Amino acid sequence: MKNNKLRIAISALVLLPASLPMMASAQQQLEEVVVTAERRAQSIQDVPLSVAALAGSDIEVGKISSLNDIAFRTPGLTFNQFGIGEPRIYIRGIGNSSDSAASDPAVGVFLDEVYIGRTGGVGFDMFDLERVEILRGPQGTLYGKNTNGGAINIVTSRPSQETEAKVRVSLGTDRLRHFQGLLTGGITDNIAGKLVYSYRERDGFGQNVITEDQIATSGNLGSSPIIGESVGAAGAGEELDDAQNVSFRAQLMFDLGERADLLLSGDYSRDETNGPCRHIQNVDNAIAGLAPFWRIGMSESYMADDRNCATQFDTDQEREIHGLMARLEYDMGWSMLTSITAWRASEYTWVDDLTGVPLNDLDAPSPPGVPLPPGFFTVPGNVINGADEDASQFSQEFRVAGNTDTLNWLGGLFFMEEDVERAEEFYTQYSTPLQGLGLAAVGDVLFEQDNTTTSYAVYGQVDWDFTEQMTLTYGVRWAEDEKEITQDAQDLLGTTPSGVPLILPSFPAPVSAEDSWSEVTHKLSLTWRPTDDLMLYATYSEGFKSGAFQSQTNLPSVATESVDPEVVENREVGMKSAWLDNRLQLNFSYYDMDYEDLQVFELNNRFLLVLLNAQAESRGFEASIDVMPLENLTVNASYNWSEATFDEFINSNGLDLSGNDLPFAPDQSLTVTANYRVALNNGGTVDVGGSYSWKDDYFSGPQNREVERQESVAMVDANVSWTSADGSLSVDVWGKNLNDELQISNRIVDPTGVTSEFYMPPRTAGVTLTKSF
Repeated sequence: MKNNKLRIAISALVLLPASLPMMASAQQQLEEVVVTAERRAQSIQDVPLSVAALAGSDIEVGKISSLNDIAFRTPGLTFNQFGIGEPRIYIRGIGNSSDSAASDPAVGVFLDEVYIGRTGGVGFDMFDLERVEILRGPQGTLYGKNTNGGAINIVTSRPSQETEAKVRVSLGTDRLRHFQGLLTGGITDNIAGKLVYSYRERDGFGQNVITEDQIATSGNLGSSPIIGESVGAAGAGEELDDAQNVSFRAQLMFDLGERADLLLSGDYSRDETNGPCRHIQNVDNAIAGLAPFWRIGMSESYMADDRNCATQFDTDQEREIHGLMARLEYDMGWSMLTSITAWRASEYTWVDDLTGVPLNDLDAPSPPGVPLPPGFFTVPGNVINGADEDASQFSQEFRVAGNTDTLNWLGGLFFMEEDVERAEEFYTQYSTPLQGLGLAAVGDVLFEQDNTTTSYAVYGQVDWDFTEQMTLTYGVRWAEDEKEITQDAQDLLGTTPSGVPLILPSFPAPVSAEDSWSEVTHKLSLTWRPTDDLMLYATYSEGFKSGAFQSQTNLPSVATESVDPEVVENREVGMKSAWLDNRLQLNFSYYDMDYEDLQVFELNNRFLLVLLNAQAESRGFEASIDVMPLENLTVNASYNWSEATFDEFINSNGLDLSGNDLPFAPDQSLTVTANYRVALNNGGTVDVGGSYSWKDDYFSGPQNREVERQESVAMVDANVSWTSADGSLSVDVWGKNLNDELQISNRIVDPTGVTSEFYMPPRTAGVTLTKSF
């Protein structure tokens, strides 16, 4: 089966150039894609590393509007989301799902070159963006913050002296209402400004089908600080997995003379949702004959749709994101000085019913004549999870860059201090049979973390053109991360044993710990350009990700033990080429990455969330083809083959997982997009576009159990756009996930063997009207 998929994927790439003979009459060329992946403007064809770019024209309603859309359009990039504050990004199988206040993401997200320390701080409307760049593999010798798995650069459009106003309105399925607007122009001869606003709202994809007669108990939440006020959902009819977002961005660009520019920027975003609608799946896999007991909580209306749930909690989720930035660029003659000063903050709170079925009633009697204690014939368990996080960071980066006839060089200093206060609560009820495993009948536990991370770095890179065709690159980075954390674990009910996942007694008092890690990493690359349209490169690079501390720990002694940092060695060779007067571009790369002490976050059979170290390898092949077979037809295809596995890993249950696949690492993924433009007699144009994206099956957990398998997913998107002759008016009719694939957004494997799941959006469609003034 795997071989068939491989043949299909390779055939899709190989057949694209089959239309080359038709190119003889074509006059147009492929548009140049300019990126700043190496901290200077370059054609993507001149960048000697594996980088993908999505143009601003694609980042809009109907095409790309979220991180999941970006991931599905980018082979090798995988995305899933636990909740509103915990998006999880993986590149080449490398990512981080730890929610600890003292854990760093493996894939860095940068907004206008400002690093966002908490993934919960990534969540703004993707309107008026210039482009999104996806860099695969470790980045460090050109970036302020070290990233191991890769980087995503989100680049906004800057203010202009030319006055422009734009309004965009979208209406779609599930009562989508999306309004976006911008205004930019000169305020004075030396000051330009821009305002960007977005409001988006849609109904939910999931339905809470609980009824009054299913609510047998309200639980024991009198001492609950996060979950307690959420008891008592409205009942059947409430829509979950809805969305409401409002976003602002304001920018001022100051022309300070011939040598200097200053950009001031501020952004704000607020999200509200009723939360995910989790659905119990794989019931037949339940251990110890528990399947019939799980079905007790599943009504016919619940089972009628995988997107339905039956929760008696108001699972509201809210998030706010704030950001300020000052970017100064000063031409010193011999070099360009760049200073980026930034402050960012995010706060979110959520309640999530992790089982999505009514609370079990521990006082429910057994059927007449059955000599079993109360609470036996109930749903095996309920887990309600709530979190409240407040994070803020200040960063300062200085860069100096210059060039001569044979040298391009850059050096930088980076400082960041991040403060994260996080509280997470688990309310649990387990049936009478499961109490025999030593679990609390009813548990309510609270974990608190207060962490401060301080990061320092010195980095630099030089490119030496030692011949007209050969360039040698060397980069080096020194980085140090210091973390100071205070943790506490409380049993809010005073039970013995306490609730899951604490199980043991509360901490006698909060405990504090600190640790620091430093590393010097290097990059060495050789680039050869035998012709103007062909570049070959070979790169060796290293990456470093700081250590961390556990979250939700049982013992004070474990809470003070740090987890080792990650170190990665990446070897990569590649080719970038243009053919037929730049009407065909063919690029490929092969990579081999070795990870030492990869940080793995796992739920073990004692209901504990554990962060461990492992040795791992990720190797693979990436290819892309951009071709213009006809004058108005552009076809793009990209493909990734990957083999990401654990070399050595013994998990917390003592299982040897060596040789298993890394989570969220499909063996293959493929995206093909096409756009055909028709010129109308009145000067207007019609664009007909479509995309096909496919990801092979992959596992959501390191044990590679069958219940952790996400089956292969293919998605089809399409759009038809009309644009007026002067470009001031356009109408787009679009559809996403037209084949209505059920793609998992998040899956939890319960220790009883069932899974709790919710899903990415189903088939959606709509129309977008854009007017420029």
